[in-house]
Amino acid sequence: MKYEEIRSAITERMMAFPGLEQDRIVYPNQSEVFEPPEEGLWCRLNIQFGQAFMAGMADQPYTRKPGQIVVQCFERVRAGHGSLTMLADALEAHFAYWSSGDLECLEASQIVVGEISGQFQSNGFYQINVSIRFRAG
Repeated sequence: MKYEEIRSAITERMMAFPGLEQDRIVYPNQSEVFEPPEEGLWCRLNIQFGQAFMAGMADQPYTRKPGQIVVQCFERVRAGHGSLTMLADALEAHFAYWSSGDLECLEASQIVVGEISGQFQSNGFYQINVSIRFRAG
């Protein structure tokens, strides 16, 4: 499976996520500038490829490509954890153990980042990441 096929399958799966409107999801290197909503939840999709390795040999080498999907979930600071945690739970249910062709997602984890710093710091966001391991090939 090629990297573009992996990226495309993961992106299509995120686009099929029913738990959040698409205009509240930031995709990697999208053409339009994203402005976080004034209120409510929003997410950013990241696909992180790991080191590929040879997993077998027949008439040609067989390569496996591991990685992880990280969906960064945001809510305004002091808005509470309930809706943000429910969004993370829904993303876990949507991605964990899902497969498409030679791509398979494994377990999902929630990582509480807390108040974020950087580009959106002045807007006061609280962050939870949903991390899903995958392997392809």
